[in-house]
Amino acid sequence: MKKSALRGLFFAALAAALFVRLSGLSLRPMHHDEANQAVKFGALLETGEYQYDKADHHGPALYYLTLPLAHLRGQRTLAALDEVTLRAIPALFGAGMILLLLLFGPGLRRDARVLSACLIAVSPAMTYYSRFYIQETVFVFFTLGFLASVWRYLQRPDGGWALPVGIFAGLMSATKETTVIILAATALGLGFVLVRERLLARRIEVPIRSRVFVRDLVLTAVAAAGTAALLFSSFGKNPEGIPDSITALNVYVEKGISAPGFHAQPFFYYLDLLVGSKAGGFVWTEAFVLLLGLAGMAVVFLPGRIHDPREEDRLPVDRSLGLFLAVSTIASTLGYSLLPYKTPWNVLPFYLGWLILAGIGGTTILRMIRPIALKAIVFGLLAAGIVHLGLENHRANFRFPADPRNPYVYAQTSPDFLKLVRRIDALADVHPEGKNLLLKVIAGPYEQWPLPWYLRKFGRVGYWTDGAAAGAIDQADLVIVSADQAETVQARLGKGFRAEYFGLRPDVLLALFIPPNLWDRYKKIRPDISKTEGFPLPEVRKQ
Repeated sequence: MKKSALRGLFFAALAAALFVRLSGLSLRPMHHDEANQAVKFGALLETGEYQYDKADHHGPALYYLTLPLAHLRGQRTLAALDEVTLRAIPALFGAGMILLLLLFGPGLRRDARVLSACLIAVSPAMTYYSRFYIQETVFVFFTLGFLASVWRYLQRPDGGWALPVGIFAGLMSATKETTVIILAATALGLGFVLVRERLLARRIEVPIRSRVFVRDLVLTAVAAAGTAALLFSSFGKNPEGIPDSITALNVYVEKGISAPGFHAQPFFYYLDLLVGSKAGGFVWTEAFVLLLGLAGMAVVFLPGRIHDPREEDRLPVDRSLGLFLAVSTIASTLGYSLLPYKTPWNVLPFYLGWLILAGIGGTTILRMIRPIALKAIVFGLLAAGIVHLGLENHRANFRFPADPRNPYVYAQTSPDFLKLVRRIDALADVHPEGKNLLLKVIAGPYEQWPLPWYLRKFGRVGYWTDGAAAGAIDQADLVIVSADQAETVQARLGKGFRAEYFGLRPDVLLALFIPPNLWDRYKKIRPDISKTEGFPLPEVRKQ
């Protein structure tokens, strides 16, 4: 295929990635993890100050990256923020991975780069979590920049590439604590390539790319530590964040290995997610990528003549780069799979490697086939696979973005929860205090979110995990309660309060208690919509 055609396909893939990631960003209710990140960012937005919390939050990179867009859109407070501002950041970084493929330079040939770009653009998993305001997609972007910079340093061992290696490593560290897995996997891939080339050099005269200067290692380490320290310390305002970022590793080791809680999953959880499932009459699978990725691994591991010009015609990747990507991808896949603590978005850091290797595998098959008719058939199969991923992408992100049948949905806030939000807004509209009415929320930490995001415009909201600590709840204008405490709270409030039940997440309900005077006022002013939005019968919570 001509260079101009490949260039056109590459930028078409970039455009497609931007379109599917940025369209309809408010379609899905905010996940409780997103809401948690949003409120944390809101504090930075309003006060200009940030303190790293090693117990409950990841690194600060995502929050600082969100600031420019929030300011550009004229949003200066948490109440002014919306889902588009927040989710646009990971969406842009998710599409930006395609541009980072260019950093591999001639080591990743044009056709492999284009096919990898197409797969990244339409991958349902990559797209779905690029539309989440969480750290994973930004982390994967920095991971790709790190891998590409390491490769370019091997090609040209000098400070010109040692510096970006360090900067990307620092940004990774300031985004997620799982950086240690990527660093270990990268070290294995790098070591494999250098040992292989040294062994080959004993038999064949080849240029050794294992020269690593102490000066460059120091430069990389300083750049990584400096970048991470700058962000963790809130640009010097919170120096305690630096030692906290180091001791945080103990927290996440404990969480990931010793106490995974309800996030504990078996070893094959991630691979099962990608291989697929059948739900709601649909087959959900990205096995096409895994098969092409295995083909890519097979190609780079097969014996070949290093630096033989004929390899250029057969392989769409420098063999050493292919081995580097294959070994580091296998290592990171094992690393993430071995951790008992698993959430589906953690598939992204190692799945990125599979997507690139799939591009290598698919283009290698095309290069190896000589008959035009057979090549056309293979090309058609590859195109059909991409179309299938695109259709599944649309289904996951636009038709069933919050549906439990969607395998990428995980503890997702139910659309029914938005009925609760609308009910509270409608009641506030008829209350004399408006959004300054008194709201009391009594629920466990897991059941409270994402209420702080959706109630961010209300002036008086209190949160308690136990009803006894909430004081005189009968004096509140509205009371929101988790289902397990609803009976106790209802007994304290008396029979005059109206109770409505709303789905928060699958098998998780919240009860809204409305005082009789407010409900009567609401019916009088809004008789047309006074019917319940939620479930009026207490028996619902027992189902």
